Amino acid sequence: MNSVNLLLRRAHLYLGLLLLPWMLIYAISTVFFNHGEHFRQTRPADQQWTTLWEKDYAVELPTGPDAVRETARRILNEQGLAGAFGAQRQGTRLTINLPNFRQPMRVIFDGEQKKLRAEKRPTTGVEIFMRLHQRVGYGQAGGLTFVWAFVVDLFCVSTLVWVATGVYLWWKLAATRAWGFLALGGGVASILILVGTL
Repeated sequence: MNSVNLLLRRAHLYLGLLLLPWMLIYAISTVFFNHGEHFRQTRPADQQWTTLWEKDYAVELPTGPDAVRETARRILNEQGLAGAFGAQRQGTRLTINLPNFRQPMRVIFDGEQKKLRAEKRPTTGVEIFMRLHQRVGYGQAGGLTFVWAFVVDLFCVSTLVWVATGVYLWWKLAATRAWGFLALGGGVASILILVGTL
């Protein structure tokens, strides 16, 4: 039994250290989301998109999200651009957003003018943290995008194991059970109250 307790203590300790940078990312970015009005001043004064290049281009814009996404993928491939992207059609305009952590970029096709334009804009550390929080991976192109999604899944599983080992270790310390029940009950109650009233 002592060897099991030691194993779980070590697992809890080292999982906590492994999760530390990811916990910080999600905790800090959540503060930015929750208190965005206090961090808007950190954005550059001029956040206008600047043109990287513009060229004549013609493509038939389809209807339906799958067809629009496939057209966007073809456009990006023809321009030598790769990685995760989102596509949105508005009338004769197709906007393709490439959610790079450090450098936001978009490609816009204007169906009326038959023009294709790539743009970028300044970014800040606050926005980088927010993109880290929002980034998804599976279903997107690129090996590193898949790695990001896999590591996020690993983070989720590791967090569950970390919580389970913490509960086990708390239960083994009889002297702390009363305070532990109080803390656990407070956490559960706060969730139930908010879910039931909001």
